[in-house]
Amino acid sequence: MIVKEINDIRRINLHLHTTVSDGLFSPAQVVKRAQEIGLDLFSITDHDTADAYKMLSDQLASLRILPGMEISSMHYGNDVHILAFGCDFKNKALHEMTEMYLQGRKNRAIRMIELLAEMGIKISLEEVIAVAGSRELIVRPHIAQILLKRGYVASKNEAFDKYIGNFKPAFVPKPELKVESVIQIIHDAGGWAVVAHPGKLVNAKYVHEFIEMGLDGIEVWHPDHYQAEVEAFTALAQKNGLFMTAGSDFHGDNERNNPFDAVPATELILSSVRELYQEYQWRCSER
Repeated sequence: MIVKEINDIRRINLHLHTTVSDGLFSPAQVVKRAQEIGLDLFSITDHDTADAYKMLSDQLASLRILPGMEISSMHYGNDVHILAFGCDFKNKALHEMTEMYLQGRKNRAIRMIELLAEMGIKISLEEVIAVAGSRELIVRPHIAQILLKRGYVASKNEAFDKYIGNFKPAFVPKPELKVESVIQIIHDAGGWAVVAHPGKLVNAKYVHEFIEMGLDGIEVWHPDHYQAEVEAFTALAQKNGLFMTAGSDFHGDNERNNPFDAVPATELILSSVRELYQEYQWRCSER
């Protein structure tokens, strides 16, 4: 049963966002789209929350889905995103971390709105919350969306470049645990920690340090990775016995480079993903 099920996993996308964080599709719409295009395995990986899965409880039984979330962390003061796959979302430490991030993001948004106001750019917290989804989990693109709507910028990219991007005038860092702590929480929740889009790290060599911390895998294929990076991360994963994953980081159809489609994963990556999914099924049977 498992062999047949695992071997026919060929069309995958293990990095998708919904309206629960900063995506444009609801969880139900993401599932419907995945079914329509024939994905064999996919994962909803909203930022710092797994609430999308609560909204899909009646649909999950018939789907091949690897539950996940994209958790914020920091390393030497730099952002690092860790994909947490296969966790027990009822785990106390995991729940406390996500709740801490939820409140921290709201406090951060309040301060960013205050800084914008000091520059004569007046938007309200209520406006931002209105586009932030069911959990009111506020991320910077939500603020950029309001700045665009109110005519303060011509695009979301301009909002980041001029106001809310890293170290810009209205930038406020979000509360983040260190990478090592996040990896430990994921492990304690029975999941696997996979570094997301490592090609976007300030220093790609950080991955070696994450491996020493207990990292389980690398998102080898991502639309922002050059082919040379895909090959380098593949070799690094193989050398260290890590899982390899692939995902488009889809947020909405307005993004040309992050499509909702099966990602071009190599047979080597697919083999690793099948092994990860099989391990997930086994752990679920033991819980």
